Amino acid sequence: MTTYEVAQLFKQYVDDADVTFMSDADAVLFLNRGYDEFFSQVAENDSNFYVADAFYLNVNAKEIDLAVIPATTPAGSLIMGPNVATTDKRLYRLMRVSQAEQTGQVRYYLQPCRSLVEMRNDVNRYMLRGNKLLFSDTMNHILLEYVAKFDNLFDTVNITLAGAAFIDDLVQFHDLIALLACKHYMIKDFATNPVLVGQLEMRTKALNEYLSTGRSFSANNGVIGTDELTYLGY
Repeated sequence: MTTYEVAQLFKQYVDDADVTFMSDADAVLFLNRGYDEFFSQVAENDSNFYVADAFYLNVNAKEIDLAVIPATTPAGSLIMGPNVATTDKRLYRLMRVSQAEQTGQVRYYLQPCRSLVEMRNDVNRYMLRGNKLLFSDTMNHILLEYVAKFDNLFDTVNITLAGAAFIDDLVQFHDLIALLACKHYMIKDFATNPVLVGQLEMRTKALNEYLSTGRSFSANNGVIGTDELTYLGY
């Protein structure tokens, strides 16, 4: 489904023709809250679904401020802070950090730690502290793999037919975005639709079952050692 189709489904579900009570701006607000919840459900069940890369070239430092783009860093690496553009993707969860070649090829992965003491007393370690990514050693080229999220997927342009935009490949579950948006609408309306709530529960369960099985079915047939899990930061 596209952003337009999800928006139309949402409007059909709430069935509110009074534009003074449900303007396009109101619909966008509800749809983005619904998408936030949809995104979280997907990311928590399949952390690799929304993974993106951010490459930091010629860092030559023991920290990177992820809310600031260094002069040597390619565009698109501003992933935290108030200035993340709608075309960039905000960091939802950091997955892996690696020391890389100048080409962006991974040399080796750094290991995460939870305290400054642990990080400073060891080597090849990193720690995310606020907007800053700290390292135990001076690093040159850094590649991040992180779960990435658009701040506001829906807007007043892409909920129109002419501005319809692609969401993601979970097309069979995009009705859930509209249902989750309806949940927020019901909070505003001080009313509950039992049929809609039942459908929301059923579709949420279906999404979770699909993601727990895995998009790559055979990938769930293997066993990963706990040492590898720890090393890769899963």
